[in-house]
Order: sequence, then structure tokens, then C-alpha cells
Amino acid sequence: MNILKTAFILIIATLLSACGEEYSAAWLEAKYSDKTSNFVTIDGNRIHYRDECENNDENECDQRDVIVLIHGTSSSLQTWDKWTAGLVKQYRIVRMDLAGSGLTGPDKKDRYEVKDDVVFISRLLQHLNIQNAHIVGSSLGGRIAWQYALDFPNQVSSLTLINALGYPQDSWPPGIEVGQWPVVDKLVTHFSSKVMYQYGLEDVYFSKALIDDELVDRYFELSQYPGNSDAFLKRVKARLDKDSYLIAGISVPTLVLWGDNDIYFPVRNAQRFKTDIKNSQIHTYSNVGHLPMEEVPEVSLNHFLSFITAGEPAY
Repeated sequence: MNILKTAFILIIATLLSACGEEYSAAWLEAKYSDKTSNFVTIDGNRIHYRDECENNDENECDQRDVIVLIHGTSSSLQTWDKWTAGLVKQYRIVRMDLAGSGLTGPDKKDRYEVKDDVVFISRLLQHLNIQNAHIVGSSLGGRIAWQYALDFPNQVSSLTLINALGYPQDSWPPGIEVGQWPVVDKLVTHFSSKVMYQYGLEDVYFSKALIDDELVDRYFELSQYPGNSDAFLKRVKARLDKDSYLIAGISVPTLVLWGDNDIYFPVRNAQRFKTDIKNSQIHTYSNVGHLPMEEVPEVSLNHFLSFITAGEPAY
């Protein structure tokens, strides 16, 4: 997206926001939490997470392999709904809203560097008494996931990167781009609207048929959780794409999944991950954008399951 279109989106969002609604934490939590939702306070932050296992025997669930799912910027744990539905009968699934996202809300000390997210994930897993897991990350979540695998390789059974951040960006999605501009960033904080999210999602998903009112509402409304807008600006100014030289140090078995039609995270980066990580496999998907786990959930999940169960290339 060029800078003029970005500016146009911002102007529209600003004009429309004058008639926007106020969203309370209580209202958002009632709408976007369910019976599997949990809240725990760790290091001063109230974290929203789900720890799911479809079995009546809690002890049996504790014996299952754990899969940790990490979402990307401006997203939430709901991005993993389709994968979770296909995994909970066999695995213990842990997913969370990152600091400044979803129902977790902002970090009390404004910590939004990747190293801070790694500590966030580590402390949550310690709270859940999880010693080892398959770590899966999408977009920014992928960046956090591979850093976690570098910092705690003995705690990572496998690593899966889905359209992951890792290499220097040629361009950013419009919300992130304008969030990095001085002065204009404040407009993003105070004058966002559903129109802005509609435009952004049209860039993220290859198939526009996937973008319905429910999806737009979820992204927009969760961005309005108290403190999330300010947290977004701090997060997008963090050091996100500067440490690609570290990737070659990843030693755990790694699966790379990528949508060919991601306009901001080009598919050539998938091959770069494959080249840099010695013990890795790759699958790419035609006519798929930034979120293969949502856009082609069945085929991407099958590739993931083949990878973690066979330990061999899933061709």
C-alpha cells in the first residue's frame, strides 16, 4: 500500500471516529471471553489466556504434549480458533493475548520489545507448570517464537513459523506504518475506526470473502480495550526486524508455513528461514495471504501435525 492510500485511510478513520462508541473492559470481556478463558496476574499484568484440553480427566491432559500458539500484532488468541478446534482432542493447547492485545491490556511498565514478550511467555508457562512445548507463532508471534527457541532450546520440542517476522521489512502494513510517524501516531491512537480496520484486513487476507462484519468488529473492538491503542504505538516502535543474523542459531526442528500472496511479508522470506535454519521444512500456499492458519486451516494444520508426529518432511 502506498503512502497516499495510507493517508487516505487515516483521514477517513479520523472523520468517522467522531461518532465512535466507548467500549468498557467489562463489556469487551463479556463478549470475547468464554468458559475456557482464564485470567492470571503475573508481574503486575492481568493476562488473558486459554489452556484447553478436550478430556474429562485432568491428569490425562497434564500428560499430553503441549502446543503454545502466539498471535501477531493487532491480533488476539481468537486467530487460532480453527487450529485449536482441530487439536484439543489430542493435545493440550495454550494460547494467550500478548501484552497490549486482546483482553490482556497494556503492560504496566510499557515493555514491548521481543525480549519482553519472551519473558511474558516464559512466566506464563512457568505458572502453568509447562516444561516443554511445541511453539507456534504467526507474524510478530513468529518473531517471539523463534527468539524463545533461541533462549530456551531445551524447552522447545519444535518451532513453527507462520508468515513470521524475522528479516528487514521493505514496507509495513498501514496501521504499523502510520503508528511509527511522529504526531500522526497520536491520531491513530485517538481516532481509529472500523473503516481503518476494514482496509487493513483487506490487505492481510487474500480472500476478501473471509472478511465479514464479525471479523472486523473483533479486531476493532479489541483494539479499544482500555490501554491497547497506546500500547500498539509503543509496540510498533520496538526493535522488530533488526536481528535476522540470529536466525541461523536456531537449533530446534522448525517448520515454516507461508502464504504466497502476503503483500508485506514476502514469500521469499520463507525460503530465507529455510536456508538459515538447518533443521527445517517449508510449505507455501497459493492464493493465501498473511494468515494460513485462518485462510487454509485444514491443510496448514495437517502439515503441522505431520511435522510434529513424524519428525520427517511432510511432503
